[in-house]
Amino acid sequence: MIERKSNLINKAFNRYLWASVLTVAATQIANIVDAIIVGNLVGPDGLAAVNLSKPLLQTFFALTCLYVASSTILSGMSIGKGDRKTADKLFSFSMGLSLLLGLLIMAFGLLFFDSISAFLCQSDTLRPLSDPFMRITLISAAPQLLMLTLNQFVTVDGDPGMVSRAVIVGNVCNILLDIVFIKYFSLGIAGAASATCVMYIVCILMLMPHFRKKGSLRLCRMKLGEVESGRIFSIGLPLFFSTVLMSVQYIGNNYAASRFLGDDGLVTMAVCIQLLAFSMIILTGTLRTIQPVGSILKGLEDSRGMLMLMKRGYSFMAVCFAFYTAILLFFPAQIGSLLGVTEGSGLDMVRKAVPLFSLNIVCQAMLCNLLPPFQFYDRKGLALLLSIAQTLLPMVFFVLLRGNWIGFFVGQVVTGLSIAVCTMVLRHRDRRLSPILLIPLKNDAEVLDMTLQTTTSSLSEAVSALRRFLTSRGISSHTVYVAAVCAEEFINNIIRHGHATSIDLAASAGEDGVKISIHDDGMAFNPVDAVRSSGAEIGLGLTLASAFCKNIDYKYIFNQNMVVLEFESGHKEL
Repeated sequence: MIERKSNLINKAFNRYLWASVLTVAATQIANIVDAIIVGNLVGPDGLAAVNLSKPLLQTFFALTCLYVASSTILSGMSIGKGDRKTADKLFSFSMGLSLLLGLLIMAFGLLFFDSISAFLCQSDTLRPLSDPFMRITLISAAPQLLMLTLNQFVTVDGDPGMVSRAVIVGNVCNILLDIVFIKYFSLGIAGAASATCVMYIVCILMLMPHFRKKGSLRLCRMKLGEVESGRIFSIGLPLFFSTVLMSVQYIGNNYAASRFLGDDGLVTMAVCIQLLAFSMIILTGTLRTIQPVGSILKGLEDSRGMLMLMKRGYSFMAVCFAFYTAILLFFPAQIGSLLGVTEGSGLDMVRKAVPLFSLNIVCQAMLCNLLPPFQFYDRKGLALLLSIAQTLLPMVFFVLLRGNWIGFFVGQVVTGLSIAVCTMVLRHRDRRLSPILLIPLKNDAEVLDMTLQTTTSSLSEAVSALRRFLTSRGISSHTVYVAAVCAEEFINNIIRHGHATSIDLAASAGEDGVKISIHDDGMAFNPVDAVRSSGAEIGLGLTLASAFCKNIDYKYIFNQNMVVLEFESGHKEL
C-alpha cells in the first residue's frame, strides 16, 4: 500500500498561513505606528486617552469570539460536507447578529455615555480627550463588528489573501488619515477615532467583491430556529471567557508586579507583555490557519488529514518559537534597551525576567494550539478548562510566588498537566482517540488512505490496493469492479489532463455503501458540471463512470479538487 503523505494538507496550510500571519503582523505594526502618530501629534495625554478606550475595543472583540469564530467553524464543516445552504445560514446569522449588536452598543453607549466615561476615565485632565475618542468608538461599533465577521468568513470561504489585502490597505488608510485628520483638519483625538472608523469601512468594501464569485457564501433569509444557536454559543464560550479573563490577567499581573517588585516590576511587566504581544503574530497566524482548514477537513470527515494539519501547525510553531526563545534567552538586555529600559535596576530586572518569561510564551502557544481540535470535536469541557486555566493560573502562581517570574511558567505547566490527565482518561475510554489532540482515527482495516504519484505505475498500484481493500470489506465483486474502474478513470484524467503534482485516494465501505474520495492539486475541473453540460463530448470513460456512481460530489477548496464517488455496496459475499 502507498502510505498517505501530507503534501496536499501542507499546501493548504501554507496557502492560509502566510496570508494569516501577514494579516496579524500588519495589524500589530499598524497599531504601533498609530500610537506613535497620536503620541506625537496629540501628545502623551492623547495616547493615554486612546489606551483608556481599550476596554471598549476588547469588549467588541470578546463579543465576536462568542459567536463568529464558532459560526465559521460550523460553516467550514458544512462547506466540507457540501452543505452550502447551512453555511449560508450561519453566515447570515453572524452578519445579522453583528449588525444588531453594533447598533445596540451604539444606542446604549451614547445613552449612558457619562457613566461609561466616568468608569473608564478617572482623570478630569484626560476627560476632554478620552470622551471624543470613546464616543466615536461607540458609534463605529457596527462597522467594526461587521468587519471582524467578514474577515473570518471570507477566510473560511477560501480567500485569505483578500482578507490580508483588505486589512493592509485599511490600516494604511488609517495611518494616513490619522495625519490628515489630526494635523491638517485639526480634529485632534476625534480625528484619530474617525480614521479608525474609516479603516473598518474600507475593509468591508474591499471584502464585498468576494461574494460576487460563483459558489461563494450568500446572505439569505432565515428563521432563528434554522441555525443551532445553542451550539454556536457553546463552542464560542471558551474563547469568549479567555478574552474576557485576559483583562483580569493584565490587572492581576500589574498589581502583583507593583506590590512585590515596585516600579521596576511594572516596567519589566510592560516589556514582557510587549514580547507576548509580538509572539501573538506567530500564534494567532497559526490558529487562523488551522481554524478554516481544520473545520473543512472535519466536514470531510478526514481525521487523518486533521492530524496531519495539527502536526504541520506544531512543526511551524516549534521552529518559530525556538528561534524567538533563543533571542529572548541570549539578548534580554538588548531587548530591554530597545524598549526604552537602558540602565539601572530596571535593566537588571529585565535581564533576569525575560529569559524566564520566554518559557511562559512557548508553553502558552503550544497549549493554546490545542483549542481548535477540542472545538472541532465538541470537547467543550476541555476547551473551557484550557481557556480559563491558561489565562488565570500563570497570574495566580506569579502572585503566590510573590512576584517570581518563574510563576508564569509554573502556571502553564500545571495547566498542561491538567489537560494531559483529562486526555488520558478520555483515551482510556476510547482507544481510537489520538494522544492529547483526541482526534478519532480509524484503523487500516476500516479505511484506505493513500497518496499516489502522478504516474501510470502508481495508478495501477493504487487501483489494485483499492480492489483488495473493498474485497476485504466483503463488498460484492460487481461493486468492487465498478468502483475500481470509475476511480481509475477519474485518476487517469487527473494524471493526463490535470497537471497535478499530488493525488490522495481514500475509500471506506459499510452497510450504507462504498465511498471513494479523490483529492488533487491540479487544474480546477468539475466533472459533475462537465457531464451535465457536455455529456459524451467530454469522453466516454467519464460519462460511463458518472452513470455507474450512485452520487458524485465535487468541491474546489484550498485550490484543490475534491471528488467523492458513492456506490451501492451490493450483496456481501460470505
